[in-house]
Amino acid sequence: MPRPKPKLIPLLLVALLGTGFSFSLPHFQLSPYARYRLSRLPLIGRLIKPPVPPEKEYRAAQSLMEKLRDQEADRYAPELYARVEKKWERARTYYRTGHYDWARIYFAQIQDLGKKTLEEARRRREALKARAYKTLNLLRQSYRKKSRTLPPEKRLQITLALWRLETLIQLEDFETFKKEALEVRRNYGL
Repeated sequence: MPRPKPKLIPLLLVALLGTGFSFSLPHFQLSPYARYRLSRLPLIGRLIKPPVPPEKEYRAAQSLMEKLRDQEADRYAPELYARVEKKWERARTYYRTGHYDWARIYFAQIQDLGKKTLEEARRRREALKARAYKTLNLLRQSYRKKSRTLPPEKRLQITLALWRLETLIQLEDFETFKKEALEVRRNYGL
């Protein structure tokens, strides 16, 4: 095969450069992470716009996590809360590193699972509260039956103990309530 003449090569280069400005490359669809990384490069970053971070989804997930902490979901629904917490950590990591597409997916999962967790925590808290009030009412009924035969000092002690138990229910300290309800039952024979 004969080699092209040296004069022909510069002519071909000039022709390519001249026509190179008249056509464009096909539009490539880049992933959000690729766009994020390329947009951070010094020269290429001027040509590629970074993807829009899911700020709204991030704030909604952050608000939900605060609500879960306020409602003490880790105490009333620990297994669900652990799953939400794990997803939250992953979503934040993806968000910080520019994997916005993955972060959006995890933020949506956090919303779904977080609402289930809130509902489960509320349901369990209400069940514990109902059980505690039932125990307190049984103690009060027993006290009413025996109150006429007790001396005034003993009645005052039992009244204060029952008041303390009701306060513990209102504070949602159910572990302490169980212990003190057993003590009241033992000490005062209720």
